[in-house]
Amino acid sequence: MSSPTGSGSSGRTATAIIAAVIALVFIVAGIIYVVEPASSLPGFMGHVAGSTGHHPLRAAGCLIVGVVFAVLAWFALKYKGKAVTPAGSSPKEPAAN
Repeated sequence: MSSPTGSGSSGRTATAIIAAVIALVFIVAGIIYVVEPASSLPGFMGHVAGSTGHHPLRAAGCLIVGVVFAVLAWFALKYKGKAVTPAGSSPKEPAAN
């Protein structure tokens, strides 16, 4: 059976693209938190003047959220729901015993 084409398929694709972009942003932010010291970060990411340390909790949080959104994007593309038969129709072939 083929799945019907329509808004369900395009909706899943749009959800997957949005989740993938969010995942990419969080993973890149997590990598930046790991690589750059706190004094080299932009102000909106938690710049701490004169610091040589890193933000390990923010890095871990960003990486975890990024992985969750990546899994969501994969699941949105790969998941196939059960085929739904219309209420008034019956199967054409009898079930094998």
